Amino acid sequence: MQRMRYAFRFIKICFSLAIKQSRLREPWFKLWMGGVSLVILWFVPLGAVIIFVGLDALGMALIGLICILLLMSLLVWGEITSLETCKVFDDLILVDQEPGQEKKENRKQDFHRWQDAFLWMLSLPGLAILRLMIRVFLPKKDDKLDWLGASYLMLPVISLEDRSLKDAAERIKRLVREHLLRFHPNLIGIKPITGVAQWFLILVGGLLGSWVGLTMANPSTAGGLSRLLAAALGILLAGVLALLGIFISSFNRACYFTTLYNYALSAETARKSGDSNQDKTPAILGQVLRKNILSKKE
Repeated sequence: MQRMRYAFRFIKICFSLAIKQSRLREPWFKLWMGGVSLVILWFVPLGAVIIFVGLDALGMALIGLICILLLMSLLVWGEITSLETCKVFDDLILVDQEPGQEKKENRKQDFHRWQDAFLWMLSLPGLAILRLMIRVFLPKKDDKLDWLGASYLMLPVISLEDRSLKDAAERIKRLVREHLLRFHPNLIGIKPITGVAQWFLILVGGLLGSWVGLTMANPSTAGGLSRLLAAALGILLAGVLALLGIFISSFNRACYFTTLYNYALSAETARKSGDSNQDKTPAILGQVLRKNILSKKE
């Protein structure tokens, strides 16, 4: 329960900072504009299926496939916009500054590494299955995939160090080998909370969109235009709620993982320079954990 309280505290700080800093809200705008554009784009083949194929078994299978592809594209777009969130958050939250202060230079924000984020999203399921298979059948070789436990740093490393997916993986492996990751990500329950919020809203959106679509136009009696209008409203409702969940998850995870990246980077800097003063806890982690630390001291 404690890590969940930490998570809510972290999320509150992130949204409060975004309210004060307009730059941190820019990825929100791009997420929503791009997400709505994807919903409209995928409605074109969905409408074509409704008009030309109908709602028989083949038509329903194609509609289901289109909805799955739409959801996948929204999830990928959420991770791509996280690249910009990582950059902005890194500018705003420094290990030696309090939240709200900015670096003097504002790095240009772009999505030129979007292919790497896209490939990473596609490879995650396969890597998870591979790691599970190795743990079960080849436990002695499990250490070769230990770096996947730190794969939450992938997007911050790609974004902040401008690395390709392969180079970012090597960078994370080096951080793991050098034992620079001293803060376990599960100590603050960002992933479970944002994950539940994301998939709950996706599920509610899908159910609500389906219910609205079927209520507005009975598949067996409604005409083609009525079906199109019902499908348009249904997919819009489902898409908006899915986007809301993806937004909550991708934004807060990007902020949290960027914070942990900063923590590892400060440890690396301190080790290279020999100056232990360089090894500082990120200010936002101090804010999240401070109350409990103070209460224990008292």
